[in-house]
Amino acid sequence: MKLEELIHKRFVSTAELTEMLTTFAGVPAVFSPDAPGDEQEGWGGNTQYPMVTYNYDLQANEERNSAGTLSVSILCQNTTEVFPEDIAPVVKKCLRDVILLPEGGTPYCFAWARTDAFTVGGDSGKAGVVIGCEVRFDILEYPSMETSDPDPVMAIDRYVKELYPECLVMGYDRMEEITEASADQPVVYCRLISTDKQEETNTVAWMDGRIAVHVLCPDSTVRIKMAAGIANRLSLDGEVIMLDHSPMFIKRLQVNYKSDYLKEGQVFITGHYGLLRYKAKPHVLMVAHGNYS
Repeated sequence: MKLEELIHKRFVSTAELTEMLTTFAGVPAVFSPDAPGDEQEGWGGNTQYPMVTYNYDLQANEERNSAGTLSVSILCQNTTEVFPEDIAPVVKKCLRDVILLPEGGTPYCFAWARTDAFTVGGDSGKAGVVIGCEVRFDILEYPSMETSDPDPVMAIDRYVKELYPECLVMGYDRMEEITEASADQPVVYCRLISTDKQEETNTVAWMDGRIAVHVLCPDSTVRIKMAAGIANRLSLDGEVIMLDHSPMFIKRLQVNYKSDYLKEGQVFITGHYGLLRYKAKPHVLMVAHGNYS
């Protein structure tokens, strides 16, 4: 499915949200980017309110503030029993700590940015006036950080998976189209921030790779415990064995429990590892002697 379709699927499959909305052609009134006109047949209860419309815009942002924005508009009439202020928290909860994976794309997550109220058609105190609010989210992209062998990110992915088998590690485990992080199954994402060459010898180029570890979970207690557990285990081990069986030494380790776990991460690792200039040369059989006696 495309990202637009996954967002729609997430909304219409959330019972807490759909029970507040009217229907169109028997389906909850969720549309992108525009809703059908009120003159069209199919509106449940002969009213097009309350309903939800949404639109998104993806744009590159190298500073990782966001990969785009998602705007969700909630429309109601002031004569109904349900108001936009009742639906907005449910929309926020619906997208909180949820990862969507479009077909052929990269995983996306949503961080609430702001909510703005508005009125359509005059004074909101008059009967029959449409009132609403716009809930805006930052769209965050979680691309695969797999590089080349030896790969420091894949090494940390495997290390975290062995430490917490119940968690889902993006880029290491297989993901579904819609994944909801929970206390029972937190989601971990590791990304490479930077790589610097520190020194070189005749056989090895020594690199310092800075890696951020994100622990996605709606339960703050679980997030803190997992971040602390990863940091403590790394401190005791002092190294991580990479996929080519070479060691990556933990040169620096920092944990920030107050950082934005969606955008920044909580555990920051500086790993010191080597790139071999020459591969081991196998022994070559030059002369063969046979004993036929």
